[in-house]
Amino acid sequence: MGSGSRIDHQHHLVATTAAGTTISAPSDATNPPDDEHQELVSRLLRLRSLMNENNATPEEAEELDRIRQRLQDEFQGALRQDVQDDPREEYDYPSEASPLTGTTDELASDEAIEALRQAFNRVPTQRDLPPEWGSPEDRSVQRAAAQQVLDEVAAEHQAAASLQEEAREQWPPDEVSYTEDFDAFQRDYDAARDRAERGEQVVPYMTENATGGLGSREGGRGFGVEIEFDIEPGVDRQQAIQNIARELRDAGLSRTARQYGYHSQQSAGYTDEPNAWRLESDCTVAGELVSPILYDEPQTWQNLATACEIIQRNGGRASFGTGGHVHVGMHDFDHDVANHTRLMQMYKAHEDVLYRLAQNPASEGNQHRGTRWCSPNPVPSEGYSAISQINSFHGQAVNLSGARRGGQSAHGEFRLWDGSLNPSVIQTQVKLSLGMAAAAVRQDTAVSGPRMELGSHREQRRQAGLGQRRRLTGDDWRTTTANFRQLVDSLFQRPEDKAQATALFHETRWQRR
Repeated sequence: MGSGSRIDHQHHLVATTAAGTTISAPSDATNPPDDEHQELVSRLLRLRSLMNENNATPEEAEELDRIRQRLQDEFQGALRQDVQDDPREEYDYPSEASPLTGTTDELASDEAIEALRQAFNRVPTQRDLPPEWGSPEDRSVQRAAAQQVLDEVAAEHQAAASLQEEAREQWPPDEVSYTEDFDAFQRDYDAARDRAERGEQVVPYMTENATGGLGSREGGRGFGVEIEFDIEPGVDRQQAIQNIARELRDAGLSRTARQYGYHSQQSAGYTDEPNAWRLESDCTVAGELVSPILYDEPQTWQNLATACEIIQRNGGRASFGTGGHVHVGMHDFDHDVANHTRLMQMYKAHEDVLYRLAQNPASEGNQHRGTRWCSPNPVPSEGYSAISQINSFHGQAVNLSGARRGGQSAHGEFRLWDGSLNPSVIQTQVKLSLGMAAAAVRQDTAVSGPRMELGSHREQRRQAGLGQRRRLTGDDWRTTTANFRQLVDSLFQRPEDKAQATALFHETRWQRR
């Protein structure tokens, strides 16, 4: 069910780099022998040349990522040891943290790049080496090419650091705080309840500046959606798919009137052209509509609403088995394990409320579709010391397999959302996903209290003798909403964004594991 990694060709998100060498500091790494290092560098440069010539196979591309990761892990281990041997004040980091994390670590990151540079320069030039490694002159050329790789790493780091600093400086203070002003939350919750009782649309839909800058083309991050759907019982499935494909083309959303194969968009490459929506097949559902790269612009939200309307009008529905996936650009994560740690620890701290917000409000029995295709991520309480330690892949709630390699196409996939054909629900899910990625970079992810993993609130109510259907009041209500209010304050500063998320909270329910 669902699709794999998306947004693999966001060529316009940040300045290009051919490097991809990551920066982190695992405690157990060791510097490999010069022979092994020379072999790794040689293989990396050969693979990189194939990539630049577009002649690399998918397997070779994966091998290139593995070698880059290995180099950063092993050589940064040597740097970490150097830091421990030279306990200057600027390297006085907590024992559980990587010495290359946080916004004050530009110096350590620069030291890391320099350590890699020196490691490349230690490639032997006069020793007897296998003929396939080339002559001393060849190895000199290889060292020069490796130097170029490191220069690109440094430039990418500096660009990402500037983006992160800009994000922190430009993020305005909260206009309203749900954490400090419970009455503000209650007013928004009551307003959502009043709309529901009047039979109105409960979750607002915005078309102008919907994300408050989080998804803007300039200064924000690109995103994409995958909308899975089934066909209503009694409706001819083949005819419905043909009608949907034709109307998507006629509306200017797609270029052809056909249903493509699974993952065809990924193979074709991604673009931000508004007519690049693609209808794909998926063996677990009737179809999946994959968006182009999107930004927070009126046309994006108009096209999303049109797409949902076309699917529904032709018999499409968000069944219990459908999922909705949101992809978010993470070009500014800069291979920095601290950014990944903040994102995943924030997810884990709010996991229960996120699965609640992920439930399709139109589902029967107010039930989430289950975790078979979006299982909760395991996140160590102490965080990660290297990006290679992150256990995150297709099939988990947050899939960071496309973010760990870094670079301009880095992106994360938020897979926990249920399928929906309500554009207001999808928009809110997009904003929650964008907000989490941005908060990790801004370091606005501090969480008080215990982790609220999936099922925590239901278990708390059971232990307190509170029925699951009973409406809470007073301190019980204030306590059970605290984690949601804290999450919203971390992600949004505008009242309208918090009110929109609150409306979705009103429409959903706590889930079991």
